[in-house]
Amino acid sequence: MGVNEPAILIVDDEEENRMLLEALLGSQGYRVVTAADGAQGFAAVKTDPPDLILLDVMMPGQDGFEVCRQLKADPATWFIPVVLVTALSEREDRIRGIEAGADDFLSKPIHRWELLTRTKSLLRIKSLRDDLQKSYEQLKRLEELRDRLIHLLIHDLKGPLTSLLLGADLLISHEGEPVVEEKHWELLRRMRQQVEYLTDMVQSLLDIARMEEGKLPLRPEALAVGELVGNAAAELGVPYASKGVSLRTEVPSGLPPVHGDRDLLKRVLLNLLKNALDHTPVDGQVTVGIQPENAESLTIWVHDTGVGIPQAFHEKIFEKFGQVELREAHERRGTGLGLTFCRLAVEAHGGRIWVESAEGKGSRFSFTVPSVRAEMPDAAGGGR
Repeated sequence: MGVNEPAILIVDDEEENRMLLEALLGSQGYRVVTAADGAQGFAAVKTDPPDLILLDVMMPGQDGFEVCRQLKADPATWFIPVVLVTALSEREDRIRGIEAGADDFLSKPIHRWELLTRTKSLLRIKSLRDDLQKSYEQLKRLEELRDRLIHLLIHDLKGPLTSLLLGADLLISHEGEPVVEEKHWELLRRMRQQVEYLTDMVQSLLDIARMEEGKLPLRPEALAVGELVGNAAAELGVPYASKGVSLRTEVPSGLPPVHGDRDLLKRVLLNLLKNALDHTPVDGQVTVGIQPENAESLTIWVHDTGVGIPQAFHEKIFEKFGQVELREAHERRGTGLGLTFCRLAVEAHGGRIWVESAEGKGSRFSFTVPSVRAEMPDAAGGGR
């Protein structure tokens, strides 16, 4: 059917009814196609989907209820408005139509103005839906383009950043004749930290992309969760202690082992701990702990005494680049990639992650992991 005027399909076994509806609608500039039964109607819809279907209820073979039910069950046609045209007036018949997915009803005999008013209303709704679908598809294309550009950039950046990192390490660890003046050592160390930060960001982008594509499979094993938390805390505790932020652990004894990927869970813990330590002021405290959630999982949590996160951003911060809005609100919380990685890694284990926080009262990030008694979801194929 054409691309300008709205197209309407009339399905009715009575030729007189088809001619009447075609005349009434055609006089308003609508393009009309007719079908004598359900089979012809399906063929017309498949050939070129209409913008509206007027469907007679009482037809031989498949009645209008069944035709409507099949149209609404098909993802390719469920969004096309269907008006059931019927002489039936009982409440039960209208309920059957609603259950079949009908969008509206017209009672026989047809009244011209009622027909035109209902048609115009449903076509307007269909047009709005089509506009929304086009906007959604355009947004998806833009997101795909953005992701392709990001993938190209991160692949191009990884090599130079690795070279810079190696070069800085060589200068810092150089033995014998000094190659850098004493006053430049601190500048060199800071430079190395920033290069490492960029390298971690690039790696996070790569891993996020691979998890979204199902190409970063889990390698689960039984893990001593207390040891996992203790090692992560020990790795970060010393460097941050010199900045006046204390880090302590609360790990009860007798915890069952968890079933998970050691590397991914360690990175989740390190990401959450670094976030907490970075946003906790001098003389503040960060605590990491574990508590049983239920018979099948444990909860690992990280609590800080930092600035807190506004309620409006509690979900947004786990989205890719979702922290951009938080930075624009003068609450800098990093790149917006670390927490996205955490969410994807935790969900890949069949767990969930969330934050409890209020401005000025610190934050508590928690996530669940399955114990060895619980089965994890199947890992995606591919290689790491």
